Amino acid sequence: MIRSVAPADLWSLRRKPRHHVLLFTEQLLAQSHRPAWFALRCMLQGNGRDMSTVTYQERGGNAVLQASGRSGRPEQDIVYLATNGPRMARLPSDYELWYRLLERICVHAGYHQIQRLYAAPPAHFGELREIFRQIGFQAYAHATILQLSGPDWNQGTSLAPMRVQSHRDHWAIHKLYGATTPPPVQQAEVRNARNWALAQRWSSVRVRAWVLGPDDDLAAYLRMVSGPAAHVFSLLIRRDARDLAVDVLRFGLAQLIDNRPVYLLLREYQGELLVPVEGLGFEVFDEQTLLVKHTVIPVRRPLLVPSLEPGLEVQMPVPRIAAPRED
Repeated sequence: MIRSVAPADLWSLRRKPRHHVLLFTEQLLAQSHRPAWFALRCMLQGNGRDMSTVTYQERGGNAVLQASGRSGRPEQDIVYLATNGPRMARLPSDYELWYRLLERICVHAGYHQIQRLYAAPPAHFGELREIFRQIGFQAYAHATILQLSGPDWNQGTSLAPMRVQSHRDHWAIHKLYGATTPPPVQQAEVRNARNWALAQRWSSVRVRAWVLGPDDDLAAYLRMVSGPAAHVFSLLIRRDARDLAVDVLRFGLAQLIDNRPVYLLLREYQGELLVPVEGLGFEVFDEQTLLVKHTVIPVRRPLLVPSLEPGLEVQMPVPRIAAPRED
């Protein structure tokens, strides 16, 4: 039976699961995911666009799926899959249980007007990617998570002259994103200029960003998501400015005042940055396949068709003026 989370599920979520997968996002790297606390919030607020938890229970075995919403957007990220209880031959496999939960979360997305579901499973989990594919998820990019674990071997001291992002930079950042991101990725992520605003919420996660270049022609954009567990960097940089990537990252590292872990997210089309950032002290932590499922279908309707279709014309009667002595 598949249902929303209930108080009886909180105890099982506090225990160590038999099998679980974390699908890392910026938010999940910055703050540790606590399934029981997440489920409690879902139970109090109700499953909706901001967060969802669904569970599956059958004859002593149970599984759980959790999805987190993106602020201000009709989207959710699948962040956690787990199974609990002893493994029994008569019960469905873990992947079959997760498949059924994914089916339910897709139905839930339609009810709550969620237009896109995202998932970032580890690249080495072939069976997990297969069940996502069977549900209708499509791969649109590959990402590499790097962790700062060593010293700056280049021993450089130069920093890029970056400035703090302001409200007037939103359109320029969006132009830089469009110039450095392949069209299939842009179609999957469906971003606009407003999405680059730094909207701060009452949360333990803080977002900061810096830009390099004039207002209307940026050369680089550096974003940092800071949470209780780590700092997470992401980078946009123009092709003719790739030589400045190390200086840009060194500027971001100079803003840190604590010893929390530091991560960097790079996409496959940014592969030429791997060698320079490894010289800065980053090492590969994990690789992901980025997936998306659209829950809506675009419909095109020509605007001029109604005006070109034949139909009855409105006729206005013309008043007749009688001639003199007509009667």
